Amino acid sequence: MATGTPAGHPPIDWTKWEPAGDGDVRSPCPMINALSNHHILPHNGKDITKGQIVSVLTQSINLDSKIANVFATGALTTNPDHSAHSFDLDHLRKHGVIEHDVSLSRNDVAFGDNYSFDKSVWEGVMKSYGERTETDFQSVSKARYERVMAAKKAHGDAGKEFQYGIKEFILSYGESALFLGILGDPKDGKIPLEYLKVLFEEERLPFKEGWRPLEQPLTQTQMNHLIFSLTTANEHKADEATEVGLGTVHAVTSAVTSILPSYCNVM
Repeated sequence: MATGTPAGHPPIDWTKWEPAGDGDVRSPCPMINALSNHHILPHNGKDITKGQIVSVLTQSINLDSKIANVFATGALTTNPDHSAHSFDLDHLRKHGVIEHDVSLSRNDVAFGDNYSFDKSVWEGVMKSYGERTETDFQSVSKARYERVMAAKKAHGDAGKEFQYGIKEFILSYGESALFLGILGDPKDGKIPLEYLKVLFEEERLPFKEGWRPLEQPLTQTQMNHLIFSLTTANEHKADEATEVGLGTVHAVTSAVTSILPSYCNVM
């Protein structure tokens, strides 16, 4: 199915965009923030229901409903009022639910602010791409792994414990897989690097640069393919598998298949 209009929402105008203003709240997730900046989610970022976020994710960017529901369920648990049936975007900063360490654009929770765009973290990621103008699985995997190593070094230099286990491993790969799947063709890992910069730096969907929503939903099967492709492209995959306690690359494949669907990760 092609993308449509979220329930109760006027037709989407991707050219309509406005950054957060006074009193508005945002999350650690550039894509979710972009949907608020485009006025598809509430622009103030508040009182978002499960049905509302599922409708927006499935209808605006064509995320599969199963993935959208896992995210929505996790998002509700971040509200400190556990009797509430909605959440605010800034609730998503709660560590270890949706927000995770080794984000491509946010600092780790041990260093304080784990939800605001961190220019130095992002510049380190962009440096990995060099003079490239388009991504592929090798370059995205390399940028992701170098971010993990930079985070590990930063923790060590600060005398802080670096927590990077199976969950962080899968969420880290999931973040990269999602931007490849949503911004481009889920098969080949190729998107203009400009799209990535627009999404992360401006928290805007790169519609005017040429991006268009997927014609078919991004499924869990496609997410598995993207993550398998990224792990295969990682020159250090064996070392990383050992470090997170998976032991072997084969165990990585099993973990992605069995564990990823239970983790709520929308970048």
